[in-house]
Amino acid sequence: MMKNKAVYIIMIIFLLIFLSVTFIFTEAKGFLYDLTVIKWVDDISTVAMTKSMDIISIIGSSEIILLITLGITILFVIKKDWYHTIFFLLVSVGGVFLNFILKILFQRERPGGDVSYIEVFNFSLEIPSYSFPSGHTMRSTILLLFLIYISYRLIKNTFLKIISSVICVILMISVALSRLFLEAHYLSDTIAAISISVVWFCLIYLVVKKYDKKEETNAFYYRSW
Repeated sequence: MMKNKAVYIIMIIFLLIFLSVTFIFTEAKGFLYDLTVIKWVDDISTVAMTKSMDIISIIGSSEIILLITLGITILFVIKKDWYHTIFFLLVSVGGVFLNFILKILFQRERPGGDVSYIEVFNFSLEIPSYSFPSGHTMRSTILLLFLIYISYRLIKNTFLKIISSVICVILMISVALSRLFLEAHYLSDTIAAISISVVWFCLIYLVVKKYDKKEETNAFYYRSW
């Protein structure tokens, strides 16, 4: 796995991206790329494209993320892999709370000024879901980052590792794009979501890695899958 130094570098780079999008490259300071991108997306959108993006967007929905999270957690518990159970729950559940806190802090309206509420399985919690950062993008990014991480620990074939990583990255970008084409978020919402997700994942990785005392000697665990 990655050395701590590389993780710190990645974390700092993406933190700078998040801070730049949040406080520097904003509409208030003359950077109107959000509105430009929204207009461009509106110009090229078709009915078929919108339907496709609606399907892709489901990947980051609360329901799908919840079901996948439960499935992965149960799998780790069955395997008695407490390290990955704790790691996954911290990074995934903690990421949901982080997204909620950031939304409350910034309270940015969605494109068109639409008001959205947090819903799980069509049950509305009557809690406003603001635009910044994108919840769909953040949830899916954190999950896919974990899948990249776990694939590198479990898959021995280098080619398969690369393929799995590429697929995950494509899905991350696709979900982010879907939020733009569905006019649910601005570009800055998705950039901020991806960047802070990487920061969060790196932070949790560095914290829990200290307790993974046998990271390179768990061969028996890998063979049992």
